[in-house]
Amino acid sequence: MNFLDGHLYPENQQPLIITAAPYGPEWIPSDFPEDIPVSMKAQIQKAVDCYNAGASVLHLHVREEDGKGSKRLSRFNELIAGVRKAVPEMVIQIGGSISFAPESEGAVAKWLSDDTRHMLAELEPKPDQVTVTVNTTQMNVIEHMEEADIAGTSMATPAGRRVKRAEIFAP
Repeated sequence: MNFLDGHLYPENQQPLIITAAPYGPEWIPSDFPEDIPVSMKAQIQKAVDCYNAGASVLHLHVREEDGKGSKRLSRFNELIAGVRKAVPEMVIQIGGSISFAPESEGAVAKWLSDDTRHMLAELEPKPDQVTVTVNTTQMNVIEHMEEADIAGTSMATPAGRRVKRAEIFAP
């Protein structure tokens, strides 16, 4: 690679897009107490910090006040609105594999069918981007399927699911 005089000046470089994902749900606040924001105010501030550090895209997940990942549409709406107000230039991205829980007491999230995934369209304000993760080692869709989703298919039995899993993850 050859560099010409002035090649490393920002005005002579290709645009760079940095995406930050500071709210990853795989970690709990006790893992990194100084780095994982819990309150809504702290989550918004973390987005501002990422923007000030050079990120132009924020991939966000939302936490409840107890530090656990949120599955409530209202919390996503609140965080998106707060980030949009604090850093309007930042591109907001959410994961399209989110399972939203009903807002009622004791309701739990479950793997959503394609039709119920349209709840992403109910987010307000709207995110700029949605990512979709399908069948990675982090999220094996076969493990989350409901019996009704697989009834009458080769995956209706544990043996059938093992065969399908082996097909999907074959080298």
